[in-house]
Amino acid sequence: MNRPYRYTASPPLVRWASLALAAAPAFLSGTVTAQQEDVQAATSQPSVVFEPRVSVQHTITNNARLDATGDSDQVTEVIPGFQLISNTARVKGFVDYSLHDTYYARESRFNQIRHNLNANAVVEAIEQWAFFDVAAVVASQPISAFGPPVDGYPANPNASQTSSFRLSPYLRGRIGAVVDYEARYSVQDTRTKADSRSDVTTQDWLLHLGSRESGKILGWAVDASNQVADYSLGRSIETTAVRARVNIAMTPQLVVTGIGGTETTNQMSPTRESHSIAGFGATWQPSERSRLSFERESRYFGEAHNASLEHRTGRTVWRYTDVKVISNGLDAQSASLGSLFDLLDGFYAQLEPDAIRRTQLVLAEIERLGLPANVQVFPDFLRSSSTLQRVQQLSLALLGQRSTVTLAVSRSDSRSIGGALQLGDDFDTNSRIRQRGWSLWLAHRLTPNSSIHANWGEQRSVGTFPGLETRVRSLVLGWNVLLARRTSGGIQIRRVRSDGLASPYSESAIVGTITHRF
Repeated sequence: MNRPYRYTASPPLVRWASLALAAAPAFLSGTVTAQQEDVQAATSQPSVVFEPRVSVQHTITNNARLDATGDSDQVTEVIPGFQLISNTARVKGFVDYSLHDTYYARESRFNQIRHNLNANAVVEAIEQWAFFDVAAVVASQPISAFGPPVDGYPANPNASQTSSFRLSPYLRGRIGAVVDYEARYSVQDTRTKADSRSDVTTQDWLLHLGSRESGKILGWAVDASNQVADYSLGRSIETTAVRARVNIAMTPQLVVTGIGGTETTNQMSPTRESHSIAGFGATWQPSERSRLSFERESRYFGEAHNASLEHRTGRTVWRYTDVKVISNGLDAQSASLGSLFDLLDGFYAQLEPDAIRRTQLVLAEIERLGLPANVQVFPDFLRSSSTLQRVQQLSLALLGQRSTVTLAVSRSDSRSIGGALQLGDDFDTNSRIRQRGWSLWLAHRLTPNSSIHANWGEQRSVGTFPGLETRVRSLVLGWNVLLARRTSGGIQIRRVRSDGLASPYSESAIVGTITHRF
């Protein structure tokens, strides 16, 4: 069941974050202009780009509600939106927003307006001293890990619009010639329309002191932090930690790190308990194209780690991440222009150093191939308390002269650490939820103005409750064409099949889309 959205409940700082995003153009110095007609041929580059757009999408489906009833319908969406990219001296970031006005031909009770927002910006308020970060994500998320995947249908009973806004002012400077400091406060407010899932407000304080490590063999850092996560359906969790790090440059390419500290928290019990922190890490960067980093800590919930590997060749990009941390749900800091965009942006960084020109180049290539900017295998599902989560992701992009292959493989393992509280989410009946899946995209440019693409994927969710398992397989075939200089169109054929006791269904659909960029 969905509830009316409660924007008025947001704390003042979160409302300020929303206003800062809405008023971003007022901070941006430079010329606001539409995207260049031909990015590669542009001779001058503005520091700010603003591009409005509008799309019309029509879907004919034999299962509009993605359930066992199989009710067919036709769904029309009018999708106005805009993209703002800034690379000025004082403001660096982006805003990508779209409004989805959805109409059902038969089931008009599902007609709905939804919002989609990804925004992230760093504002330098006082030169080289005072800054603030602003981030926001508004998107549809799955309510349960075992329901139908989120696909944009308002009639999908497993989809709920969720918003997360984050504002973080901070001071950064230098004490003398050898010590850097940072003092930061951040507040993040995450809210969902689903009655059965919790809203959460998180506040963080951080004080950082560290040596200037440029060209030095030995470096150090001390961090003191405090976090309070307040769940609307649960209790407030507070964690205070002090960490010290010592970095040793073994070679110019290899740095090893030792970690020690202490923390107190009421996460595992109603009363605060103290625990020690011990860990180590390493960063190895043999070249500009390759980087490997790893960090492991022993904490109050057990082992935590963060590992990443990235490698680029002449025509490929490889990226692997493995993170095990405490998760509080949707994070505004995850805002991006899409996982495929992030992957290709790393590849084009070696060809185009200018951030705005590179962004236009990547987005133009993604649009020409008819690929989605985000190839996330499965979005995180909603929960009502903190969870211990391990997420492993492998991404690969192979770029040919006319063909592109992208592969995304993901696996997550989420465990409840909230005790025996019944909060109405999936962890009421499952102590552990495992998800894994993959998505393969193939795209081929037929002519300079047209392309075909195909997607094949699978995702699986397994709980500890006996028999609770779902598997969703999908196949998509599509054709895209540039109808005019700023107008594109496309047709997709989609087939989806879901097995399992929780949500068995199948769907076949034809989707047509026309997009015009102003």
